[in-house]
Amino acid sequence: MNGRVHAEDTPEGRIAAVCKSLMTQMAEKYRKGRSGPSAPDYADFREVLRPFIQREILNARIDEARMTSGRILTARVKELAAELQAIKFPDEFSL
Repeated sequence: MNGRVHAEDTPEGRIAAVCKSLMTQMAEKYRKGRSGPSAPDYADFREVLRPFIQREILNARIDEARMTSGRILTARVKELAAELQAIKFPDEFSL
């Protein structure tokens, strides 16, 4: 697990950390003789990256909602927080 996946200061840094970890883990997995293609395909990355990108988008929306005020803010943040909690992250890789 790369701690930067969660601790990096910027969304770009967190996504870059996920990509680097995925590349390393996928390369190791394919070296060990996984059946199928000889190397990971873009679709392999797409599926694993999806929840991480969703998390970054929702966090940005929460930050944006916090810039407003009143009850609308509270309701919107609660709505977005529920969406954030519902994201399913892949178990296949240690991220």
